[in-house]
Amino acid sequence: MKIADKLAEASKQPLTPRRRFLAKALPVFVYSVFFPVLLFIFPKIFLDRWLELPTFLNPIARAVSGGFLIIPGLLFLFTSIRSQRKIGLGTPMPLMATQKLVVQKPYSYCRNPLFFGLITLFMGISILINSISSIVMVLIFTLIILLYVKLIEEKELEKRFGDE
Repeated sequence: MKIADKLAEASKQPLTPRRRFLAKALPVFVYSVFFPVLLFIFPKIFLDRWLELPTFLNPIARAVSGGFLIIPGLLFLFTSIRSQRKIGLGTPMPLMATQKLVVQKPYSYCRNPLFFGLITLFMGISILINSISSIVMVLIFTLIILLYVKLIEEKELEKRFGDE
């Protein structure tokens, strides 16, 4: 069975208290601990020093350009999650997947505003902390996300929602 098939099946499973807890707790851990360590702390503390990478902007330019990305990233991220909860009656997690296809704002602005917001936020943080290796890690993360969306998520959504 393919991954897309397994995710489509998982979205049909009943919401037990355990699944509901995991669907809410797992993203908190991943986005507040795992990704910051992988994309920001490890690259800034270890890779930049080990590779002797230079800094690239002064503090004011970093704050302005980083903030210019962080703010819209957060807006897209939070409005996407809110739309999935209110309109789609679920979450971005396959454990508690949406029951309806969301095509209203912010999904009417771009194809995947959740990942757009996440990548924009992460790029803004990388600029703000002045880490070239962090920017490279975010670009690698972006490639992985794009492959996941194309190879797995699109197929899973087709199985769940069909022509809709």
